[in-house]
Amino acid sequence: MFQPFELFKPEYINRLIKMDKIYLVSQSYHKAFDHFEDPKTDILLTDYDHLGLAQIHFSAVKHDKYASIIDLTNPKHKEKILQMFHADSGYRLFWAIVKSADDIKKRMNLKYKDNMRRYIMKHTKWRIDASENIRPSLQVIYGELFIILKRGSQTLRVKFEDIEKA
Repeated sequence: MFQPFELFKPEYINRLIKMDKIYLVSQSYHKAFDHFEDPKTDILLTDYDHLGLAQIHFSAVKHDKYASIIDLTNPKHKEKILQMFHADSGYRLFWAIVKSADDIKKRMNLKYKDNMRRYIMKHTKWRIDASENIRPSLQVIYGELFIILKRGSQTLRVKFEDIEKA
């Protein structure tokens, strides 16, 4: 399973506050499961500089058991996040950012190009020649990774998990 997001580290909290990105939306994250580590609950955090944007994201995931809006300027919220970093907390935190979008694209082109072709052949009317390259771009929407496929004037947005299954 492809896991593109960064582990969230304690030092990121003050950096986010300095950048006025004081709101985090938390949600369950199932892509990071590791069979060789003690089972922990993986949580994905997405940062926002406006409460309204955080509320929109929260509304999209509000049925998630771990959905919440965290205000990093609220001492109780900040302390809760810091507690989640302790080894015995039972949580592992991820941040909805990627280190290098170019690296992710390269990895996707190497590992998932056949999956993208299968998805296109099955779910679209596009007829792609075997020599034609597929150039996907990435987009994160409410903590979910999407692949954007373009051909001519047509654009297709697909959940990455659907590409993985293809």
